[in-house]
Amino acid sequence: MVNPNPYTIVPMHERPDLLKETSRLINSQWPASERRRLRTLEASCDNFPINLLLLKDNRVLGHCRISRMPSKEDSCFIETFVIDREYRSQGLGSKLLHAAGELMSKKGIKNSFLSTKGQEKFYSKNGYKICETADIMPGLDRVVPSHQLPFKKINPLPKISGPPPPPMPRNRFLPQTVLLYPGRTHMLKHL
Repeated sequence: MVNPNPYTIVPMHERPDLLKETSRLINSQWPASERRRLRTLEASCDNFPINLLLLKDNRVLGHCRISRMPSKEDSCFIETFVIDREYRSQGLGSKLLHAAGELMSKKGIKNSFLSTKGQEKFYSKNGYKICETADIMPGLDRVVPSHQLPFKKINPLPKISGPPPPPMPRNRFLPQTVLLYPGRTHMLKHL
């Protein structure tokens, strides 16, 4: 008999044998060193961060990394979300996103945030709404005056004369931009 649902979704820490394959999938979308990828994938645990894998016959077709938001106890942030290019437009992204939402709900999470550039339609179809900038890591989206930094300046930079740089472009969906994720649309789903 043919399995009617050949896809499974499992946490990365239950399948450490798939670390390198998952790293290759993520790097196909956002290139980075394998060492860096493996370190973030190995951090997966039952609490957070959690790396979810979408598998078919033990082949990694999708990945979703979910982390807690220190600034909001009842919220998580989807850091990475990718489906293998060969398998896109088949509903697999929605399947993985739905499973991520169910997992967050079971763990008492009430809000799921993410940022995207160009995939707003996909996330909207899956219940996400454009929102104001999420304070993902308190303090990282603000410029801190040098006198408030926790270290002493040793060699000051030379003063540069000339006109100031042009203003940062505004996000066409929101009234503000974020230094942490410039040019990206922030979205929220209440779970």
